[in-house]
Amino acid sequence: MRSELTFRQLVDGISSLVAVLTPDGAVEFVNRQVLDYFGKTLEELKAWTSTDAVHPDDLQSAITVWSRSVGNGQPYDIELRQRGADGVYRWFHAQGLPVRDADGSILRWCVLQTDIDERKRAEEKLLRSEQELRQIFDSVPAMIAVANSQGRGESVNKRTLDYLGTTIEEFVDRPLKAVHPDDQDLLRSEWQRSNALRQPMDLDHRLKRFDGVYRWVHIRAEPLFDNEGWVVRWYCVFTDIDDQRNAEAALRQTRRKLSAAMQIATVAELSASIAHEINQPLTSVVTNAHACHAWLSHDPPNLERARATLDRIIRDGHSAAEVVRRIRALFKEAAPAKSLLDVNRTVAEVLRVLSDDLSDNSIVVETELEGDLPMIEADQVQLQQTLINLVRNAIEAMNGVTDRTKSLLLRSRRQGEEILIEIRDHGIGVKDRSLIFEPFFTTKESGMGMGLSICRSIVEAHGGRVWATANVDAGMTFSVALPVPVDGMA
Repeated sequence: MRSELTFRQLVDGISSLVAVLTPDGAVEFVNRQVLDYFGKTLEELKAWTSTDAVHPDDLQSAITVWSRSVGNGQPYDIELRQRGADGVYRWFHAQGLPVRDADGSILRWCVLQTDIDERKRAEEKLLRSEQELRQIFDSVPAMIAVANSQGRGESVNKRTLDYLGTTIEEFVDRPLKAVHPDDQDLLRSEWQRSNALRQPMDLDHRLKRFDGVYRWVHIRAEPLFDNEGWVVRWYCVFTDIDDQRNAEAALRQTRRKLSAAMQIATVAELSASIAHEINQPLTSVVTNAHACHAWLSHDPPNLERARATLDRIIRDGHSAAEVVRRIRALFKEAAPAKSLLDVNRTVAEVLRVLSDDLSDNSIVVETELEGDLPMIEADQVQLQQTLINLVRNAIEAMNGVTDRTKSLLLRSRRQGEEILIEIRDHGIGVKDRSLIFEPFFTTKESGMGMGLSICRSIVEAHGGRVWATANVDAGMTFSVALPVPVDGMA
């Protein structure tokens, strides 16, 4: 009796619900916590399979699992809802372990039931929250991807998977698979640079769509920092800009054609003034020719007057030829005269040409020119003029700067099959970068808005690209990418 009393006191001291059952599964003993929770007697609890102690939705599965354990002697483990004396169902984790004798025969079953209701409800709440977040993630009208600090994909939304025609597993394992082979090195190097500088990344590159077609997309990647300022995750948004790029290219082509058409259309209007401008030197030529004839007809001929008149005829002839040359240049688009050039030498020449402007404006110039760059094929005058235009643009952007050092950085490096030239200023920047290369767009009171548009035309005529990005601290960076020649010309 004393040992039995001690056992009951011991079991009643356990905070969980404890029951002891016979080998065939009949309830034999329960601790005080069981009686208090259910508000039932031991006799009532013996009939648990036919009472409301177990939630109706969980009862049959609990009976099945318990019957199987009693039959095969294996431990019993299940989660189920049980009704308390207050009429409220709570989640419990029930574990039944067999107690065996020396021969292995089951003497009793000990069942321990732990209240896990708060944990289950927290799990359900977390699951609902994750489902809602995932639904929002998939419903955003943009392609989104999440990568870790090493650039390895962690998650991607459904819109991105549908666009690429891939699975989340394949995207995570091979994040660059869909990127155009010619753009992979560019994307990798730009990400490494942004990761090292801990600043956002903006880049256009080609991505293979589900139908196998490569399309231009714009990626904007924003870093997430920990408390110490280190990047722990990247959030990336992809925007398909292929139609936009094609439309812009078509628009530029249309504008060029329209410009040519407008030039041709003005020929009639200009013809009168052109005829007048040419007629003046031609009339003078005829008049002076008659005069020369008269001086030579004298007896004796007046050779001194004749020579002076011939000089005027030559002068007027050159004047007429210059008028014709200017008119032809106005209506003729000449292709660039390309030759192999050293980019670093061209950059150095530009800085020499603009040295006085840089010095007068108190601008500190730095260069980071990568050595052993391959030669490029370009029109020296046009490329030099493009870089001069961009540097002058940077100088003007820093005119009103007084609260920081006016610094200018010129950088050159190889990036895949392109040579990249960057002009980085600490000026006032531009709010709308999408318009700065458009004709007639200017932020200057006296500007015509043609400088950057001409730069883009020259670069694109060389098969290259030019773009602008805003610096994290201040100012803008203008980038010019020119192709490296093939067939051993580099």
